Amino acid sequence: MKYFIRTTLERQLDNSYSQIEYELLIDKEHNARKSFIEQLEYLATLNEDLVVLEDDLILCKDFKNRIEKIILEHNTEVINFFYHPSKYFKSRYTYFFIWNQCVYYPKEILKKLSVKMRELYTKNLNMPHDELEGQALSLLGLKTYLPRPCLVQHLDTSTLIQNKCLGNRRTPYFIDYLDELNIVYDEAYKYKKELTELMQSKFNNNKRR
Repeated sequence: MKYFIRTTLERQLDNSYSQIEYELLIDKEHNARKSFIEQLEYLATLNEDLVVLEDDLILCKDFKNRIEKIILEHNTEVINFFYHPSKYFKSRYTYFFIWNQCVYYPKEILKKLSVKMRELYTKNLNMPHDELEGQALSLLGLKTYLPRPCLVQHLDTSTLIQNKCLGNRRTPYFIDYLDELNIVYDEAYKYKKELTELMQSKFNNNKRR
């Protein structure tokens, strides 16, 4: 499995990224939308199944084994590993795509997606790239698999797109929190308060893992 990280080189990666070997995809123009399209086109030429991550995440413990186990079971489909982070739901499929923090792309879908994304981007230069990606997948008739619990946590720090930390783009359903509190995901909805308090304590104490 190949891993790629989208970055402007302005943010220091969390230590948890050391669990994987990766290549950086550098946005030199500070244009997240344009760079995403160009990066997808580049990745499509590699003819590889791959995972694309943003540079503002915490990866769970044993990340590589955990993510590749899920990919092995759903390797012909796009897999979105971070979707509506505050909501509880069980692993499922959807035809609606949003959030782009950690996504697996099979090579054949990536080729089709990059072409459709370029086509749509030329008509929608200001649309957020995850929404544009959602449109492209929908037009291609492709569903996305949404695994739970989350294998990555979003730092939700200031970005070039959103210039302040909102705190609501993090998930209490991060698998490391479940493990720490010895909670099985099927019952996690009962413990959202406890999981949220643990999440807040991690960030308030600047203890990210």
